[in-house]
Amino acid sequence: MKVAYLVGGLPFGGIERWLYDLCLEYGRTGLVRGRVFNLSGTGALLPEYRKAGIDLECVGSSLRAVATHRLDTALKLRGRLRAFRPDVIHTMHFMANHHGRIAALGLGIPVLVHLRNTKHEKKLVRRLSDKFLSYAATAYLAVSEAVARVVETDHNLAKRPVRVLYNALNPERLEAEPVDFAAAYGLKGPVVLAVGRYVPQKNLDLLIRAVGLLRGQGLDLGLVLVGEGPERSRLEALRDSLGLGRQVVLTGFRPDVPAFYRASRVFAMPSDFEGFPIAHLEAMYCGLPAVVSGEVPSLEIAAEACLVCRREPEDIAEKLGRILRDEVLRARLGERAARLAREHTMERYARTLYSVYETVRAGDFPFPPAPG
Repeated sequence: MKVAYLVGGLPFGGIERWLYDLCLEYGRTGLVRGRVFNLSGTGALLPEYRKAGIDLECVGSSLRAVATHRLDTALKLRGRLRAFRPDVIHTMHFMANHHGRIAALGLGIPVLVHLRNTKHEKKLVRRLSDKFLSYAATAYLAVSEAVARVVETDHNLAKRPVRVLYNALNPERLEAEPVDFAAAYGLKGPVVLAVGRYVPQKNLDLLIRAVGLLRGQGLDLGLVLVGEGPERSRLEALRDSLGLGRQVVLTGFRPDVPAFYRASRVFAMPSDFEGFPIAHLEAMYCGLPAVVSGEVPSLEIAAEACLVCRREPEDIAEKLGRILRDEVLRARLGERAARLAREHTMERYARTLYSVYETVRAGDFPFPPAPG
């Protein structure tokens, strides 16, 4: 089966890493011949995709190419799709969902639109695009039940079929030696880890304040934030104002995230919204218990491996402190996390996704039930 994967760009992020692992898995099994169409032609992961031998086409040459008014991008993409002649078009990212459905009009190729976030669009043009272009979608794929609810309220005016398929991880990539936090960053005590972009939705400022509260209670711990983003300078200023310059580390982007999972004591994600964070799933596989907000949909599979916090420093601190002070609780949550994560490997995911492609290609709905 031939599948066209449409993305707005290839920056460092969960979607892009997921797609990388999926392409490698299908390359190994031969179930799918995939081609990635990068609409903007941009992204720090471009060299990594090419080095891995992933079939890749860049449609544009700058982020300007994916603006919603750029019909020339949709027309250029349409020509590329006609030349490739895929059995299924699989879109992800808002801009790829937008341009991909326009480009596919009249081609007779089914379009699977993949939604990965519970964020409600604020711009009117995006809200209207999501609703009216539902008529150009064959079906939707949602990464969680929470995202599926957003599909129904914000997108699916045409009432297309919706299938939930939780994200997956690549176990091989998670085999790593733990980083030495003391040698690398001067951190002596247990480390709380957060992985993700430095953006407001992640509430990393609340996490920094929570660590400050715990240190004020005499708990010797450190916080490591792996990622990059526009909030970096604000987070560094907050850290320094709280006198945590030696205890809170912002690493920037790291290609060796598994080494950080392996060396940490607790994973934290007090976000305002998520879709189904792969970072949390990977942390679980590495045996990390987690403190997450109730807005993190990975709780749909991981509730017994987490403590749920309110989005306020005091409650985040209380939940982190409970795990760090109680080794029995930490071990129990960590064992559950590792057991649950093993059910969500990319090998198993790719087989299930293939059955979704078969259903979309044949138009033989409803979707088959999820395994297990």
